[in-house]
Amino acid sequence: MRLTRRSMLGATALTVSMTALAACSQDPGTGGGSGGSDGGGDGGEQIAADSNDINAKDRSELGEGGALRLSNNAFPANWNGFHTDGNEANTSEMLATMYPSLVQYSAAGEVTANPQYAKRIELTSEDPQVMEIELNEGMTWSDGSPINYQSIANVFETMNGSKPDYAIASSSGYDKVEKIEQGASDLIAVVTFKEKYADWISLPGVMPDSLVATADAFNTSWASEPLLTAGPYKVDTIDAANKTVLVVPDENWWGDKPLLSQVLFTTIEDPAATATAFQNGQLDVIETTVPATYSVVEPMIGNGATLRKAAGPNWTHLTLNGAEGRALADPAVRQAMFRAIDRHEVFLSVNATMPYPDNTEPLNNHLLMTNQEGYQDNSGDLGTYDPEAAKKLLTDAGYTFEGEDQKATKDGKAVEITYVYNDGSKTNEAVVPVVQEQLKAVGITMTVQKVPPTDLFSKYVIPGDFDITLFGWVGNPFLSSGDSIWKTDGEQNFGKIGDAETDALIDQAAVETDPTKRLDLINQADARLWQLAGVVPLWQSYDFFVQNDDLANFGAKGFQSLDWTKIGYVKGSSKLEG
Repeated sequence: MRLTRRSMLGATALTVSMTALAACSQDPGTGGGSGGSDGGGDGGEQIAADSNDINAKDRSELGEGGALRLSNNAFPANWNGFHTDGNEANTSEMLATMYPSLVQYSAAGEVTANPQYAKRIELTSEDPQVMEIELNEGMTWSDGSPINYQSIANVFETMNGSKPDYAIASSSGYDKVEKIEQGASDLIAVVTFKEKYADWISLPGVMPDSLVATADAFNTSWASEPLLTAGPYKVDTIDAANKTVLVVPDENWWGDKPLLSQVLFTTIEDPAATATAFQNGQLDVIETTVPATYSVVEPMIGNGATLRKAAGPNWTHLTLNGAEGRALADPAVRQAMFRAIDRHEVFLSVNATMPYPDNTEPLNNHLLMTNQEGYQDNSGDLGTYDPEAAKKLLTDAGYTFEGEDQKATKDGKAVEITYVYNDGSKTNEAVVPVVQEQLKAVGITMTVQKVPPTDLFSKYVIPGDFDITLFGWVGNPFLSSGDSIWKTDGEQNFGKIGDAETDALIDQAAVETDPTKRLDLINQADARLWQLAGVVPLWQSYDFFVQNDDLANFGAKGFQSLDWTKIGYVKGSSKLEG
């Protein structure tokens, strides 16, 4: 599995069907933070990792019908969730209504086979490590073709990195597989690993034959729409011009009947407009992670709307581009930036009024969240704000400070970088001036480039056309799902920063099945990541949802995966009328 990205508009995330707790999907603009001058907010104590708030209800307590109107901040660049452009939270959240997921997560992060799709996913041998996946009978794609062994094999044979023309999101885990074979029936896959892989249960998935037939099919055929689906809902309309997606119950769905009559997703790139839409009754839910939205909807809490929150595996960061030829290829400059940026001030610039726990601290680990077992602060000096120390790092590396503005200069060239972000992002609008001034104080000039939200990853971050950018990673319960972010040649290592020592520690952690030893290796790898100075962890991003009181089994899910057959309105709700 891979982590999903989340871009920062106010709150949007990238996710992939395949990432995990250090597995990530990109998030173009979430970010929460802590409030108050001391980094504390009015949210009380820290939320436990295994807690969430989705207004959990039994199906028997819910009525049939009603529309659910949701928003996101970036329209999909590609509907193939296995593709690098489709590994994005907005896209993943919509695909979850209509595309198979063979595993499900509990709030505590326990991972089991999803009974809607799979009878069992289990290890049948420890040495060698062998996993068997057995699918339910009678499942078909929307064109009537069967979902069977070959559908599973398509995933493993495409995602293992052996097909360089296929722009996969991540090969993490799949590259540990020796072979995949059909089992006792055409619904059973037998996966044999080259070596033990701790997060084996993160890998099962299915892809239709047509999606993997050629590289062009994989890369482009789903750019405008998902051509095949197999879930409780199906696509009714995709309106790219107005950036809306309407899904309705799929009459060919074999599982529990979905409760809602329709789900409408609308892309609204301006967070203030999203808040206004919720205020005016045009949305039923708003994910609110910045004051620009929270301040508008907070008065509605307790008056038909409820605030739901959780501390999930999602986090906000700055990624630096250290690729050869870029301004930040010099590790001394990157380390100086780490010392020059006051992460606490950045945090407060976004979230001073958000309902975070009292005395929330910056995130000091790339691989584990603050409320997760094994978390420790590995930041050392590089996690401490000290502009004078930043200047010394530059001086020791041969830089001098020239001119009236005292620009850091080496070989006649000043250090000048470009901060790229998605236009309309309130998070970035708050962060940019803070970081800009802090870097200027140590002689580093930062210019700003705003880009369309849909283009942020596909045209800038993934191709490497940036020096510094802020987005979020949306995690899951799998500790190795984000390996491709950190490994030197990882598909999600957008800053191209890594080394052999860190790669070795990451590889060791991926195959270590003893939990204590594995956490030790993970923390060793994290300590190396701080020294490499490629990603500046900022804060663990909490889930904040303000939503209709009557909406059940939806909201601040934390680690839990949502079950779209159980999302609906309580019996007697006015939302069921009309």
